[in-house]
Amino acid sequence: MAGRMSGKAAVVTGASSGMGKAIALAYLKEGARVVAAARNMDALSALAKEAKELGLEENIRIVSCDVTKSEDCGNAVRVCADAFGTCNVLSHNAGAADNFTPMAEMTDELWERMLSVNLTASMKITRAALQYFLANEVSASIVMITSNAAFESATGGPAYCASKAGANALMKAIAFEYGRDGIRCNAICPGPVLTNINKSMGTVHEGGAAIHRMTGYNAHAKEWMVKSSRFALGDDPKMPAIGFPHEITPLAVYLGSDESSFMNGASLIIDGGVCLSA
Repeated sequence: MAGRMSGKAAVVTGASSGMGKAIALAYLKEGARVVAAARNMDALSALAKEAKELGLEENIRIVSCDVTKSEDCGNAVRVCADAFGTCNVLSHNAGAADNFTPMAEMTDELWERMLSVNLTASMKITRAALQYFLANEVSASIVMITSNAAFESATGGPAYCASKAGANALMKAIAFEYGRDGIRCNAICPGPVLTNINKSMGTVHEGGAAIHRMTGYNAHAKEWMVKSSRFALGDDPKMPAIGFPHEITPLAVYLGSDESSFMNGASLIIDGGVCLSA
């Protein structure tokens, strides 16, 4: 069914790769106009080329955006409003992973980086969008990518899990505060998905990673992976099975569209069920 997002003008963060890129393309194909925001302008230019090949070049703008910077967040929303006359969807996907450092060995630097990228940046981009929505009396939808780590702390290191739990709580606060203004906010909480986020890990803490490989989450994932012909992250058979960005996009389209008009404050886990035995 095409045209599910006709009339929507969306800012999509983290749009240079992974889930953000897949969501930007899915929004375009469903009739939305999209501002693709990320730090990697070369990758965004490649995305714009893909949109042109689909005949959708008039419906996309690209903008350099570091979501940890308030000015960049505000600029991305302004570009959308200036280019398309409005902004009524925010899909926030940018994030970073930790390296499984256990809590007793946590460094201030790692802890603060996770909160800066995954939690504080979520506040900054949603704040920028909310300020526009409220000032212009726009009914809107905010779609936040958090993680099943917000609920299942076996799925990431403690800094990552805490930052994603915080982002999920932020989503619910926004939903509660602004639902009465016609602004909905929901979260997609994926399990492991094949993206570039692992590049943000740095050197994996072997001790912490070993703890996580012993969990029910990862043990269950092995059986699920074999039955579904999936593959693992690396050669260790106890590493978790992995999803793909295109398996996240249908939910992102639903939440960004008016089809989900009665949904607000929801945390939707999408991980193949591998967290069930965590």
